[in-house]
Amino acid sequence: MTKRDDQRAATRQRLVDAAVESLIEEGYAASTTLAVQRRAGVSRGALLHHFPTREELFGAAIGQLVERNEQAVRRELAQAPADPDPVARGLQVLRGAFASPSFGAELELWAAARTSKELRAVLRRAEGAARRDLYRVIGEVFGPEVTGSPAYPMVADLTVQLLRGMAISDVLYREAADQEPLLEQWATVTRMILAAHRDPAAQAFFAPDSTQEGCSDE
Repeated sequence: MTKRDDQRAATRQRLVDAAVESLIEEGYAASTTLAVQRRAGVSRGALLHHFPTREELFGAAIGQLVERNEQAVRRELAQAPADPDPVARGLQVLRGAFASPSFGAELELWAAARTSKELRAVLRRAEGAARRDLYRVIGEVFGPEVTGSPAYPMVADLTVQLLRGMAISDVLYREAADQEPLLEQWATVTRMILAAHRDPAAQAFFAPDSTQEGCSDE
């Protein structure tokens, strides 16, 4: 790689960093391309060279937001008290991580994509890899005792949807204590699901109906 290539890569990274910081600190509406350009300290031409559209700029920011989300999970995991129950510990760790500013910024992009076909298309491409990273980290948090169950994929999917909903609710209702009973109830249901799958006679109750068409992320 030449010196010029290094400079171009550095400029691109400055723009992505600036976009991420702007999304977290100011929000999507205030994170215009001009605001990101000024924060990055680059010329208009440099911005347009790397990211011709605002949507492409924030699509590139998703990867870095996902990295920050993973760092948030690992911080929560390192600070979590010892707990013999992997379900309770895992949910508490993930709940804390999903309340992080970087995760909120990612959800804000999702909300903006509701009325932007261009942003939605960019995010769908970027979120493919992001989803794999998210589920990999969630598996590490719960550990082999939980992930080894045939019910784990369903538990992971439902847990992600619940925590995303709780993160959205936090925008209006930030009192974490109000959400604790819901998290405890989900922990109880999760234990029941995992226990049922250890009982061969109960597994058929939770097995997917082969006559139904599965959902696809594509």
